[in-house]
Amino acid sequence: MLTLLSYFAFLTSVLTLTLALFVGLNKIQIL
Repeated sequence: MLTLLSYFAFLTSVLTLTLALFVGLNKIQIL
């Protein structure tokens, strides 16, 4: 249970980081 929760938290953080990076690159391209 704890391992699954930790894995889910890790996956969520990675997904958020990737999304933030993608949005940042798009803003740089627009500018």
